[in-house]
Amino acid sequence: MTVPLPVAASEMTKPFWEAAAREMLVRPVCDNCGTNFFVPQLACPRCHAESWTYRESTGRGTISTFTVVHRAPTGDREPPYVVAVIDLDEGWYMMSNVVRCSAESVFIGQRVEVEFHRRPDGVMLPVFRPAMEGPQ
Repeated sequence: MTVPLPVAASEMTKPFWEAAAREMLVRPVCDNCGTNFFVPQLACPRCHAESWTYRESTGRGTISTFTVVHRAPTGDREPPYVVAVIDLDEGWYMMSNVVRCSAESVFIGQRVEVEFHRRPDGVMLPVFRPAMEGPQ
């Protein structure tokens, strides 16, 4: 099963995919105001400064909303599967899949942590699983 990437890596997104290949989740952080954001873009969405740097994330967060896909738009995944918006602990969010649990067990407010799945073409994709209990 393969999940298509939305676009080929650009100069702006290449560091994200390179970090993912090392099983590291990163996000842009504004060099001017410190805002965390995702997806990468030319300017900070808060102060519009054009200088930002990728920084490592803990990969821990909370599900803010999700949907269960019962009828896949493409034939590359077997439904049902979960697509969720994850609020990461550093103050940014991203959309991804929730794995290693049944779709019925996913809930808003659930703590999750990143893991990486290798596609057949070698690309590593960040996905999230229910968080292990314990210190953060």
